[in-house]
Parts: sequence; C-alpha cells; structure tokens
Amino acid sequence: MSNRQHSYNSGRIRRSGAGQAGSIMPENTYKAAPSKGKGGSAVAKPRVSRGKKVLIIVILILVVLAGVLFFLYRYVDGIFEPGSFGSITQNDPNKKYVPRDYNKSDVVHILLVGIDNEEGRGYGEGLGLTDMLLYMRYDLKNNQLNMLQIPRDSYVGENYATGGTGKINALLNCGEDRENPINNIAGAIEEMFHLPVDHYISMDMDAMKAIVDTFGGLKVYVPRDMSYGGSYLQQGWRWLDGDAAEFFVRNRNGTGFERADIDRLDNQRHFYSALFRRLLNLTGPDIVNLLPVFEHYCNTDIGLTDIFDIAYSALNLTPDRVLFCKAPGTTGMDPGNKGRSLYLIDLYGRGTDEDPGLATLLNTYFRDADRPVAASALGLPQVQIPSGYTLYPPNVQVMSEVQEPEGGADVDVEPQAA
Repeated sequence: MSNRQHSYNSGRIRRSGAGQAGSIMPENTYKAAPSKGKGGSAVAKPRVSRGKKVLIIVILILVVLAGVLFFLYRYVDGIFEPGSFGSITQNDPNKKYVPRDYNKSDVVHILLVGIDNEEGRGYGEGLGLTDMLLYMRYDLKNNQLNMLQIPRDSYVGENYATGGTGKINALLNCGEDRENPINNIAGAIEEMFHLPVDHYISMDMDAMKAIVDTFGGLKVYVPRDMSYGGSYLQQGWRWLDGDAAEFFVRNRNGTGFERADIDRLDNQRHFYSALFRRLLNLTGPDIVNLLPVFEHYCNTDIGLTDIFDIAYSALNLTPDRVLFCKAPGTTGMDPGNKGRSLYLIDLYGRGTDEDPGLATLLNTYFRDADRPVAASALGLPQVQIPSGYTLYPPNVQVMSEVQEPEGGADVDVEPQAA
C-alpha cells in the first residue's frame, strides 16, 4: 500500500500528504474553524438588540391589525349598499331637482323608506310598496334633526306612474326608472315638496322586528288600546317584542283607529322615540348583532365614511333637538272621482298655528329662513279642501314631549306580546 492510505471505517477520512499516514477524525468531533476577519481576528455572530425585536413584533402586530381592519371595512362597506334600489341621480335633466348650494357637511337630507314586501300582494318586480315615508333634515352644525311624516296614501295627482292609485306609496314600484328605482320616489318628493333628497335608506318592514328582537325587546308607550285580527295591545308603557312592535307600528284598523293612518303615524312617533333612546345606548355587541340585520333588510346610497360622520354627530342629539311633524291634510276626497281612499295634503292651511298648511310648515322647519317657497310653487296637486272636511294638523312635537306620558320612559314594565 502506498503512503496515501485510506481507511473505510466509520469516520471522516483526512488524507495525508506525501510520506504521512492518513488519520481518522470522528464525525462527531468535527468543529469548523472560526472565520477570520481582517487581520486574522475572529468575527462574532451579530446579535439583534432587544429594542429591534420589540419593534419587529410591533410591526407584525400592526400589519395583522391593518389586515383585520381592512377586512372589516370591506365587510361593513358591503353591508351599506344601494342594492336593487340603485342610487339617487342628482343631475337628471328630466327632473326638477332642487339646487344644492348649501354646505353638505352641515346639512344632510335623507329619505327613509319602509318597504312592504308582503307575499301575495302583486308588487310587479318585487320592489314592494312604501309603507312608511319619513323625510329627515339633519343640521349637523346646529345639532337639530327635523322629521316629516308623509302618509302612505298621500295623493300625488294623475301625472305620476302609480298604477292608477294616485298614491305616493306606489311611485317606487310603478315609476319609469328601473335601473335606479329610488329615483321614482326621491325625484317626486323633490318636485312635489321642493325639498332636496341627498340620500335614502330603504328598510324592509321585517327589519323592524329583527332590530327589536336583537335588542331583546323595546320599551314603548302605547297611546291607545289596540285590537285587530286577534292581536291586542293595552294602553300605557309596554315592553314589546318584534311581533308586537310590528303590530304597533303597522296596524291602522280596528279598535282605537278611527282615523286610520293618522293614528298609525302617531304610534310610529312613539316607536321612533323608543328606538332613539335605545340607539343612544348601543354597546359593541349590539353593533355586531345589528350588522347582519342591516345586511339582509336594508339598502342605502350613503357612503361608509358619511355614515360614520352622521352617526358620530348623532351621539350629541338630545330629545329636545329632535322634532316630529306630519304633512297636514284630510281624507274622504278623491279629486279624480274614482272612489279611491286618498289623503289630500293641505298646502294652504287655515291661517292658524294648529293648521298652518304644508307650505308654512316646510318653510319653518325644513328650509333656510331666507329661502321660503310659496304654496302655489309646490308640485303637489293644488286642491282646495272645503271647509266641511276635517283637517288633520301637523302636530309638531319634540321627542321629549313624546316621551313624557305617564311618568316618562323610566317606569318599570313587563314584556307584552301582541
């Protein structure tokens, strides 16, 4: 064997140079020689400082949180969307829209539309009838919310597409705009009342039940005994579940409803007042539980950022800064002589504080003082109501007055189902 020897035992072979015997270095004893820096000195492995470790962890946490917040934003933003109702068209040349030269950061005008989608009613493309109409002018700068209740049977004349009913509640479903159906009613409100509509919120009437049940019930003042179709509510402060609340808000027949829709509008004021009190005390879990309700039952063209701005401002509202009124008018007349059950809005009134007429009402609570609109300039049917007919006044109230009956909202009550 030559002097370059190999050993094939279990070890690492070190080859010897010429004239040297090969030697074996066991594998588990091998150590790499330390690297040499300049000048032959050993280079130590760099160590990450404690401060840098903390910084890296914080950055990772922020990245994760940013991802979660982005996901939540997209989810919530997807909840508040127009859906099948579309968006309000502000520049339609075929509509007589009200000029918007006010500062929208100070005042916003919103139309709340409650939709009746009851099965078997024949609503064409499924858009339903507007069972509830509430026009809201919210002055964020002065912290004042004024709301106008518009009766669902209000007469709009024969020039609008209503399927022959002549009623405002048929405009959404029967109007010509199928791409953005909300324009059928928002545009008519602007033309008839000469009021701007910036945004809308539509709500399936089933949403009201779901909201009340999500809260575990709602304490509401029932102003009259109610009995119809097997359902019954007793006058006084009551704790209502979703079904009882729906009966309270929507019923306009039977005991206690001699004035039909007028009495129903009064009931709705008490419901709005109760809901307002509850919304001012929302908790984090309440908001989480309400999101699926809004996703399933509600549509709006208000952007998420604007929703947050409006909601944040509304936290400063107090009951004495929230005002209710309804469009004054009468029932029992049909200008078209078709035997229809209509509500005729009174434009002129009788010159008293109780019966000011719609024009004076709108100029007082829904317009700037320097921009009044005469009754003759409104787009509603110019019908003179004979003196023999009963006029239902606007019944202007602030929410604190609605909350006052029988000891106020602090009384203890037991739950009651309809």
